Amino acid sequence: MIPQPPPQFPPKDPRESRILTLDATLDLPSGETLTGTPTVDITTIAGSDTTPSLQLTGVIVNSASLTVAGRTIAAGSAVQAVASAGTFGSRYLIAIVFPTTNPNETLVLKSVLPMSEI
Repeated sequence: MIPQPPPQFPPKDPRESRILTLDATLDLPSGETLTGTPTVDITTIAGSDTTPSLQLTGVIVNSASLTVAGRTIAAGSAVQAVASAGTFGSRYLIAIVFPTTNPNETLVLKSVLPMSEI
């Protein structure tokens, strides 16, 4: 199986804040949900921002079902966070590590967030 690249969000202007939603539905076995406290890792994959200035705050698991881009995501199957700051022209790999309701499972949700050009 060929690994798929992480999904990419539309470009964000560094001066704005935006709510990001990462859907874990396809990565969770039936009956499992995300739980616990996440660990967030942000890496600059393009651009001049060597110490990533992108910030992710308010990282939570959805406690009720929600609809994003016409898809309904069950409670406990998505992560939402507020993205702010960043540097014009940079691209960031966001990795959020979450435990699941299975004590032997940990899930890493990844996505790419590009910043708009000036």
